Amino acid sequence: MGMRGYYFAMDDNLVQQIAAGDLALKSLKIDDYPGLDIDRSWEAIHYLLCGDISDGEPPLGYVVPLTSDKGIDFGSFGAFSLRAEQVAEALQAISELDEEQLRLRYNFPAMVKDEVYPLDPDTVSDRDEDELFAYMLQNFIEIRRFYGQTVAKGKGLIFYIF
Repeated sequence: MGMRGYYFAMDDNLVQQIAAGDLALKSLKIDDYPGLDIDRSWEAIHYLLCGDISDGEPPLGYVVPLTSDKGIDFGSFGAFSLRAEQVAEALQAISELDEEQLRLRYNFPAMVKDEVYPLDPDTVSDRDEDELFAYMLQNFIEIRRFYGQTVAKGKGLIFYIF
């Protein structure tokens, strides 16, 4: 099954309370909030946009927020928060990226070398290059759609891996 990435949108005030530690994320019923499952593409998309496995520079680093210093205690891998203005910054940045521009950023050999999830360097083949790009592109498009809906409602986001 693997590790999956999941976003959910909520009122920006709630996001700020969770990030500050004033409200425990585990006390909320996540199913009550609009969400998006990006399956196992989370690290690959972050790498595609930022050139690294984590700690990507904003605003592209906000698309799949993987930071080493701002995590929220939640589940096995923690969670990451984005305030409404950060979601809007990310949306503006990714709205300008089309398939051709993403293809120019795509460096499959580097991803294999850096062992970007979900790749398994021991079993990777030539056909995986096109399959991975198509998989990331599909999820990237869904992220852009979800961020658009979130921004339109003035909400923030929580992202976590399960």
